[in-house]
Formats: sequence, C-alpha cells, structure tokens
Amino acid sequence: MQNFFKEISDHKDIPTYKMFIEGKWQFSSSDRTNDIVSPIDGKIVGRVDVATSDEINRAVKSAKKAQENWGNTSLNTRITSMMLVADYLREYSGELGKILAVEIGKPANEAIKEYVRSAEMIDAFIGEVRSLRGEEIPSDQFPGVELGKTAIVKRVPRGVILAIAPFNYPINLAVSKLAPALLTGNTVVFKPPTYGSISGTYLTKIFVESGLPEGVIQLITGAGSQIGTKTTGHPDIAMVAFTGSSEAGETICNNSGMADCLFECGGNNPLIVLSDANLDLTTEHISKGAFSYSGQRCTGVKKIYGLRATLDKVIPRVVEYTKANMKLRDPMNKGINMGPVITEKAAHTIMRRINDAVKQGAELVYGGNADGPYIEPTILRNVTEKMEVAHMETFGPVISFIEVDNIDDAIEMINDSKYGLQASIFTEDEGTGLSLADRINTGTVQINSNPQRGPDHFPFMGVKSSGIGVQGIRYSLEAMTRLKSVVLNSPH
Repeated sequence: MQNFFKEISDHKDIPTYKMFIEGKWQFSSSDRTNDIVSPIDGKIVGRVDVATSDEINRAVKSAKKAQENWGNTSLNTRITSMMLVADYLREYSGELGKILAVEIGKPANEAIKEYVRSAEMIDAFIGEVRSLRGEEIPSDQFPGVELGKTAIVKRVPRGVILAIAPFNYPINLAVSKLAPALLTGNTVVFKPPTYGSISGTYLTKIFVESGLPEGVIQLITGAGSQIGTKTTGHPDIAMVAFTGSSEAGETICNNSGMADCLFECGGNNPLIVLSDANLDLTTEHISKGAFSYSGQRCTGVKKIYGLRATLDKVIPRVVEYTKANMKLRDPMNKGINMGPVITEKAAHTIMRRINDAVKQGAELVYGGNADGPYIEPTILRNVTEKMEVAHMETFGPVISFIEVDNIDDAIEMINDSKYGLQASIFTEDEGTGLSLADRINTGTVQINSNPQRGPDHFPFMGVKSSGIGVQGIRYSLEAMTRLKSVVLNSPH
C-alpha cells in the first residue's frame, strides 16, 4: 500500500498532503496549510495545503480542456476505469478505513464499510449507465404538424463538475458524485472536506491510478471559508455537486452564478409515533437513528412527536435501549458505535443548545454530559419548537421529544420547518401511514423505519433548505448530464 500511495505526501512524521492539478501531485505555493486534528485524541494527524486562486484556476482550466476528449471517449473505456476504482476501494478498504476512522473519529468498522459500500455503489452506477439513453421525437406527434422533422434528443455531459463532499461520509459522498460524473463524460474538480481531506487525497490517488487521462480529475484542498468563493464562482464550472449544511449550500448557490446545482443539505428529521405503533420497533429505530455515529448523519432522527400518553410509554424504553446498546468510547475499539463529534467547536455548539433548552423548560431525561468532543447520548423532553435544539439542525447525539395534542399539529410543525429532507411515521396501520405521508412536505417519508439514505438506487432528495435535485444511482447519472436536441429536417 505504501508504494501505491507514496506520491501523495512528504512522508514526514506529521505529513503534508499534496494536491493534484494538471496531472501532477504538487504542493501549493501558498505556504498555507490546515492542521487535521483527530477528534479521538486531539493529535495532529496530517496537514493539507490551502490552494491559491491561480491553482484553483489552473485546476478548472485543465479540467475544461480535458473534458471534450473525455466526453468523446467510449463508454466502455470509462466503465473500465471505474471498475478499477471499485477494485482498489475493496483492496485497500481495511487500511484506508483505519486512516479514515482516525481522521474523523468514525467507528472503525463503519469506516471500512464506507469504502466497501462505495465500491458497491460504483458497481451499480456501471450497471445503470449502460441503459442511459435519449429519444427520437417525430414532428407529427404534435397536432397540426406534418412529418418532416425529427428531434434527436441526447444526453450529453455537462462539462466540469465541482464535487464537494462532507466530513461525515467523505468517501461515500465523494464517490456518489465522482463516479456518475466521470461515467457520463464530465471532468471533475474535487474539493474534499477539511476534516476528511487526507482520506480524500487517498481517494483521488485511486481514481488517478484507474487510467484517467490527464486533466480528467483535479484535487484542490482548503477550507470552504478559504477557497470556497474562488472555486464555486469560477465561470467554467458547469455544475456544483455538494453535500453539507444548509447554510453553506445557500452560500454556494448564491455564488455559483448560472451553474447547475445538485445539493444535499441539512436535515432536522422528525419522527411521528402514533398510538398503535410497535413500541419495540419504534424504540430501536429512535435510538439507533439518533445516536449511531454520534448523531452526525444528515438523516439522523432529531425530533419525536407524539401524544403525551404515547411518549410516556416510548421515552423510558428509549432510555433503556440507549443505555444497553449505544456505546460511547474510542471508536477504534471493537463494538463501539459512538465516538467523538468532529471538533471541540462542534461539541461546544451542541452542549450550548442542550443547556439552553433545559434553561427554557426542557426536561433532561438522560445524558447531557460531555468530555471534550465525546458527548453522551442525550434525551430531552418537553421541548418546544422555539428552542434552538429543535428548530435548528443539531449535528450531534441529541433527540428532542415534543408533545402534541393531535397529529395534525405535528404535521403542521414539520411543514413549517425550513428543513425537508426526511420524516418517519411509526404505525401498525399502513393506510394511515400512507395517508399521513402524503401530507408531509419532505423529500422522503419513511413508514416504520428511521430516516436513512438508501438503498442507493432509491431516489434521495430534500426540499426547502434541505437540497436541490435528486440523487440515487439512475437519478445521479441523469443529473450529471443535460439534454441536447438535434432537429433533423427531412423532405417527405
């Protein structure tokens, strides 16, 4: 493995990782770096460069120059490259999974699975891209128009795709952008998250070694606050594919001009428990949905709505299940499903919201303590929508139980939220579940499951401040292309 990845850093005790621009691994001329601090123990595990404006411009220009030839490359050639990427992801999943776990504090077994799942996702993209087709439309299908014209509607590459991945799934949610973009003939400028940049650099090397021609993939690094405006506002970017917070998404959208946007943003995901719900099933899905990976999932459960009598039954069960099953320790240890949140700053924000809610009348039922970035799974009751912990996405291990007089009130509060990624309904009556789902304004409504992404061929999207566009195997491939019409005029 060391030989395969030897080009990407300077190999010092605390290595500095390179960018990949114009077909070359290179350090930035900025002389600026960001320390990557492991949330597990607070140690610096590496440094990444901060790209200059010139380096960003060269990366985008190189990608634009390479796109025409890559777009004209046969689909089989592009598929062969992506098959090799999938092979490498599987081959190095063990070693790279451990690097990822240390870098972002993810439980080690989940980090390894992220690489394997990414390979499986590429397999699915390859299977689906073969059936991506356009259509022919004869003119006489429109009333009063004779034969003589045929619209040949093609799917063509968009151009240069800027792919921006989040810290919580920096491999899977990078591959979900890179693979469909490259398979459909686009070139890519990849900006990994600050925390996740090391793993993003390893990932880029895998794509480079798959046989991609020079310029087809570029890697630039730096925090969004440092290089985001220069990158997202570049006039040669045809599409920005982004996963991250709603606030960052709105900033990018405002800065990206006429570029198309494919966004998955924040989710303050609600769960409704009806009086007839299976309590054992509901309890498990609430606890796992809220606390696995320390709540750092855009599809995590954040708020639970129910009648008082229902919540009186559910809350004690959730407490007991959480005590027995959610393990908060060093995520490198076996059997651990909760580690630290990504930074001390993030932990401070989470704890402030918990404490503010308690001051405003919420009841702290369980947890509520922190040791640096290690936050106990925390359960709050008597929460109101006015509390920040409820109306803002709180990216940590916190759930808020909100009592309602009737389910109509719960739906009204859900629909009033600026977020709209997913919601869940727990009931034994599927008809009732389907009826309520039709009234909830989110991208997806789960019935008898916590919010979650996948299987990956399902459509995944948010509404309102939770996203733009639709992702998923077929949907992402379609999103990475645009329609082009060639009208053939023939005498008859």
